[in-house]
Amino acid sequence: MKHPLHLIALLILGTWTSQLTLAQVADAGPDTSLCVDFYTMQGSALPLGATGTWTVVMGCGTLNVPNDPSCPVTDLCIGSNVFVWNVDNNGTIKSDVVEIIVFDAAMAVANAGPDTITMIAPQSSAFLSGSPTPIYPATCWWSWVQGNGVIMDQNDPISMVTGLIIGDNILAWTCDNGPCGATSDTLVIQMMLATSLSNALGDGAPSILFDPFNHQIRVRETAVLDALDVLGVDGRVLLHAGEGYRSISMAYLPAGLYLARAVLNGRPELLRFVVGD
Repeated sequence: MKHPLHLIALLILGTWTSQLTLAQVADAGPDTSLCVDFYTMQGSALPLGATGTWTVVMGCGTLNVPNDPSCPVTDLCIGSNVFVWNVDNNGTIKSDVVEIIVFDAAMAVANAGPDTITMIAPQSSAFLSGSPTPIYPATCWWSWVQGNGVIMDQNDPISMVTGLIIGDNILAWTCDNGPCGATSDTLVIQMMLATSLSNALGDGAPSILFDPFNHQIRVRETAVLDALDVLGVDGRVLLHAGEGYRSISMAYLPAGLYLARAVLNGRPELLRFVVGD
């Protein structure tokens, strides 16, 4: 026969163990981030006689076996999805929440726009043309690789940048897409003084000319055009022409200052021109 004190100790231990079990039965598992729209829940095991139920409280998801601690979930939404694991242990109800953050695997990689744009001082600002616009919870931002101007909104793919300096201003557009990966791309903004254009032409007479009367860029007979871009003062490419053109109309451009960047006979050439009213 057991001693009465021993029986009391067993009773106290059993009560404490039961209370501890009740305190531990509702654990929804760790928060997690995914690059897919499905997941297997990691809820705590159920004590004998207890029942459990998963419910969605924010976001979306199909609970395929809602009473299973290891319930498979499909059709999760991009962004935050919050679930509750409720455990009923003989009338004692405990609950816990878990957040499942889903990133968009289809989001495009970071693209800073054209590899290089050329601008003419004194213009010292430009509009950027990065992509994509980040899809939450992914984040994207501009940063300086070389230069120290002011990016008006670092998270805006088409932000304005000011304070550009003569020479190469290099920016990076970076996108962090969580478990789907991070990507980055760079943009070079070449700032040139108007007086330095002749240096960029190299030796010899220019091979492209602007005809202000007919609003055309003309290619000299001795030159062969490989490619030509026309840029505005903000550095954006407004027109692109491929090889073989002898004349290119600028009639549709509004009055203003422009830069033609061409490759002729395999040789780069720049032309600054003004379109009048």
